[in-house]
Amino acid sequence: MQIEIRENHFTLLPQKAVFWHETQTLLIGDLHLGKITHFRKEGIAVPNIAADNNFERLNEIVQSTGASRIIFLGDLFHSKYNSEWETFCEWRFQHSYIEMIIVIGNHDVLPVSMFLEADLEVYMNDFEEEEFVFTHHPKVEPNDSKFVFAGHVHPVFTTYGKGRQSLRLPCYVVDKNQAILPSFGVFTGGFQMNLLENRKIYITTEVKVFSVG
Repeated sequence: MQIEIRENHFTLLPQKAVFWHETQTLLIGDLHLGKITHFRKEGIAVPNIAADNNFERLNEIVQSTGASRIIFLGDLFHSKYNSEWETFCEWRFQHSYIEMIIVIGNHDVLPVSMFLEADLEVYMNDFEEEEFVFTHHPKVEPNDSKFVFAGHVHPVFTTYGKGRQSLRLPCYVVDKNQAILPSFGVFTGGFQMNLLENRKIYITTEVKVFSVG
């Protein structure tokens, strides 16, 4: 699904990331790497193959888009250090030709030095470029001067069918001056979003993106 924002072109990918064509940049929010390993350490039976799913999808979108840069919109790593960080570092250095930027999220509690050692450019708050702001927490009242891309919320939208059937799916939320990305990571939950005036919602099945409303 391709949309245009301020004369720039963005593709909303089924894998729950955005590709900014003019700059060959992937926007990715809320991977929460390390969460699955954290659950397993706490005795919660999450299959370890779920962690591999994150890296498989990362590889898919890097390869399919030919991205030269990735901006992580916070919550790259879920909590304190565990072995998934080493897996991420291996993946990162396999893609050393890609510039990577992180805007720190509330779950990114690892020392900043670890992000720097993994060759990530670190921003504690917002990263701004041209007419765009890249951040973790959505702005309560974004203004007209900049368009904001944010994460944090893990937005989902519920669709209803016949016989009281319903389906709750990750979604992109695009308002007048702000877009909120779905959580890229698996097992991250979601916050129900509603259609509002001047809002567009795009749900993803991880195979295709659909506009609703």
